[in-house]
Formats: sequence, structure tokens, C-alpha cells
Amino acid sequence: MTRQTRIVRGAFAALLAGATAAAAAAQADEVADFYKGNTISVIISTGVGGSNNVNARLLMEHMVRHIPGKPDYVAKNMPGGGHVRATNYLYNVAPQDGTYIGAVVRFFVLHQALGGTGVRYDARKFNYLGATGSSNVVGQAWKTSGVTSIRQVMERELIVGGTGVGSGTVMFPSMLNALAGTRFKIVSGYKSGHEIDLAMERGEVGGRLGNTFESLRAINPAWLTKDGPVSILVQIGLEKEPGFPDIPLALDLVRTGQDRKVMALFSGIVSVGSPIFTNQGVPRARAEALRKAFAATMKDPAYLAATKKARFDIQPKSAAKLHRIVTDILDAPPEVIARAKAALGRKGLVDCKTFTKAQYCRSGKRGKKKKS
Repeated sequence: MTRQTRIVRGAFAALLAGATAAAAAAQADEVADFYKGNTISVIISTGVGGSNNVNARLLMEHMVRHIPGKPDYVAKNMPGGGHVRATNYLYNVAPQDGTYIGAVVRFFVLHQALGGTGVRYDARKFNYLGATGSSNVVGQAWKTSGVTSIRQVMERELIVGGTGVGSGTVMFPSMLNALAGTRFKIVSGYKSGHEIDLAMERGEVGGRLGNTFESLRAINPAWLTKDGPVSILVQIGLEKEPGFPDIPLALDLVRTGQDRKVMALFSGIVSVGSPIFTNQGVPRARAEALRKAFAATMKDPAYLAATKKARFDIQPKSAAKLHRIVTDILDAPPEVIARAKAALGRKGLVDCKTFTKAQYCRSGKRGKKKKS
């Protein structure tokens, strides 16, 4: 290579690098210009009383400072349908411009995988930002129910509350009934997990599944103490929660090979953690800016101090890893999906409104159109 050729190539490389840097700067300016003075809506699939709500609001309070243009944010709670309502809204109704973020409880992925009713989304296509953490799901019984172990629920009925068919509050007791021989009676249709907790306190239902250790630590830490008002019957996850070695793992309650694969599918959804995403169709530069803002927030000392104070255990998961987990669940072998569907098909749910006061239940009514 001649000296002249080297000079030309060096000049070209410098020009290319400069052009690339200029393009990146222009993209960054475009993102900042878009978000400056704008407002991000975070759609939360649970009611105001739960840990998912607290987690999402706390995240956004700090994350907006890391988004170019430093937008404002507003939180909107959209419970109902086992988290399907909020997911459908994000996929089909919300603008696909980067101004909407979802904080949806993980079960929307499993509900799609199992061909659940009402699904009008493809969870593979969301722009995932990451997950704030994961914690095992728990099955709990109010102590006045007289139930203190999962083995007792294999011998006697325990009434538990549920929200919608796509929620863990319905899926997990149904799955345990089919695969482990438990006798949960499920009342479906409560407005939120918080309403189920209140129903337990009223003595209306005897327990709840679908909550997590993290949620209990953040919202009801006394419930995890020896003298607390609930007994933790079972935990659902691929491994036992650190610090709780004596609470049986749902996987260990199932013996047959095929049923263990199905239980592993349900247990695997726990690894999705607390997913945060924006909808499909968002311009690439804005989606990437939101991912970077999420990653920066996970290392933000102010955010970590706030989560510690709120008793949240932050174990972040990257966007790429989260998307891979979601895809693996949705691409589970057909025979496992078929068996899982069969397990949930034996639910025999009790409708909330036939069981308790309608004020505690989802209305299920759509707004009527006004006459012109």
C-alpha cells in the first residue's frame, strides 16, 4: 500500500467516523426534541394498592431524568382481565410513538402462550426495556382459615380470590388443582389483588395465589413473619426463594414427567420478573433511548436508595434477556401447551358477583355510547 493510498483511506475513515458521530448526535437531538415538554403515560395493569403500582411509579419518577428531553410522566391504572385489558390497550390503542410505557404483570405472556381469551396482542413484538426484578410467587392462606400447609389443601377445600382468567390469581390455583391434586375453590372477578387481600381480611376468602415475596416485603412485610396473619403454603418458581428454604416448591409436588414439564412452564413465567416495555412500532431511536434510560436508572444511586426504602429487591434483567425469555415461553412445545391448557380447563370458577357484594367485583360493563 502506497503512502498516498494510506492517506486517502485514513481521510475516508475519519470522514466516515465524523459522519456517523454527526448522525448519532442528530438522532439524539431528535429524541430530546420529541420528549422535551412531552408526557409519558405509564399503563399499570393492577390497581393502586399493589406492589406493581408502587414499583412502576417509583421507576418512572427516576427514569424520566435519564430520558433525553426529560419528559414528565403520568401513571394510569388499568386493572382487569388478568392484565389482558392493559396489554391490549398498549398494543392496539395507545400511540406507537414512545409516549406509552407498560408496567404489566408477567402473566400476559403466559395467557397468550396458552391461547387465552381476549388476547389481541403478540408479546414478542413489544419493545422491552428490561425488568426490575423477579421473585417467587406465593400461595398464602389467612390463618383464620385453619389451613397452614399445602398438604391440607389436598384434603380440604380452600376458597381463594382471583381477578381475571389471565392472572396468576386464577392460573396458579387452577394449575395446582390439576397437577398437584389441591382443592382450591377459585372466586374470579375481584377488581384487583388488593381487593382480594381485603376479602381475606373480611374472612370472605381463605387465601390468595399469584402474589410474590417481593410484593409482600414491600406492601405487607408483617405477613412474612412467624406471627403474621397468613401462612405461606407454597412457592412457585424454578428454585426456592433465598431465605425461605422450608416452604415447598410447586415443582416438587408433581411427580410425572409430562406434568413436571407443564409445572416448569408455569414456574418459568416467574423469571419474566416485573417487565417494563413500550409498544411495537415505536421509532428505533426512541425505543433505544428508553432502553438506555432504563439501564441507567437501574444504576442510579437515588433510585436504588428509594427502592431500598420501599423494600423492593432490584435484580434488573436486560431487554435482550427478557425478550428471549418471553419468546421461549411463547414457543414452548405443542404437547406442553396442550397439557397446560387442559390443566387450566378444569377450573370450575365461581363468579365474584354471585359470591360477594358487586362493589368488590369488576363491573364487566362497557360505557354506553351517548345519543347524538
